[in-house]
Amino acid sequence: MTDQHQTASLAIPYAWQQQQWQRVCQLSANHQLPHALLLAGPKGIGKRHFAQAVGYLMLCLSPVNQVPCGSCKGCELNRAETHPDLFVLAPEDGSRVIKIDQVRRLTDFIAKTSQQGGRKVAVIEPVEALNINAANALLKSLEEPSGDSLLLLVSHMPSQVMATIRSRCQQLEFPMPDQEQSLSWLTPLSVGQDAGYLLACSGGAPLKALELLEGDALEQRELLAKGLLALAGHHISALELAAKLQSGDPLTVVESVMHWLQQGLRIQGQAQDQPTEQVSEQDNQLQQLLASVPSQILFRFWDKLVSLKRQLLSAANPNKQLLLEELMMDWQALARQSSQASESRQRLVNGLI
Repeated sequence: MTDQHQTASLAIPYAWQQQQWQRVCQLSANHQLPHALLLAGPKGIGKRHFAQAVGYLMLCLSPVNQVPCGSCKGCELNRAETHPDLFVLAPEDGSRVIKIDQVRRLTDFIAKTSQQGGRKVAVIEPVEALNINAANALLKSLEEPSGDSLLLLVSHMPSQVMATIRSRCQQLEFPMPDQEQSLSWLTPLSVGQDAGYLLACSGGAPLKALELLEGDALEQRELLAKGLLALAGHHISALELAAKLQSGDPLTVVESVMHWLQQGLRIQGQAQDQPTEQVSEQDNQLQQLLASVPSQILFRFWDKLVSLKRQLLSAANPNKQLLLEELMMDWQALARQSSQASESRQRLVNGLI
């Protein structure tokens, strides 16, 4: 295996992360890298991947042109995912919460001497998943970092991160990549599918768009769209639709509705400078339905969706059934507003005629 191929098998930043990568490399070269970085930005744009790439770079014994060399002992261990000085902290299988016992293992890792004689790196993702006890336990490690340790905290919603944790980290912002960069990366990977449509369905997040190709994600999105239209047409009740959605991920439901709502608001604003999305007939019907609802009601609904998303991304562990039932009843009320708005416009037209 050549050095080029060895390096390629390690995590390196995506094309849309070059500015943040240069920032980290500059801080490291100037010996100004803080002990904790908070990587903040929308979900599905590769922040976890970036954190892993930084970890690989920091643990490489002889980086070349600001990327891991691919051939040293550190790179060999990272390629095998067995480097003893790299610790990844994430919710365990079947859970959305990072618990205190997991943070205690991280604390032990930080307290010990590096096994390879260099830096130790810990990745925490997402940091908002820490429950209150786990967050307080992590705070102690942030206050008194041990040795040459680097903590990389990944957050999809930094406002949900404990303020005392945020204040002890240097924040690195990751905006949504532009459409051209996303399509350039996504198109070769979405053989047989319309990359533009996938990107539109994911709200512009390229990694989330790629996930739509896995399993039955697109099929589930289509079933959700059909269900919401059926609910708006009084062909199904809110409770019946909520029950049908029980088997899926409620976060996906909330994020899909948020995307349709954003497009409805865009249509209301007549933002002609924005690119036209490639959408299905069902997407178009949902967007038009939402566009007919008074904007002040849509913004209140948006606030509700943001609150639900925060609950699902946090350690709160809300009741899935109740959350879906509440969301579907809100949608039913919103559809009623759309119907009333349409009737009012029709009465106005009839009056003018």
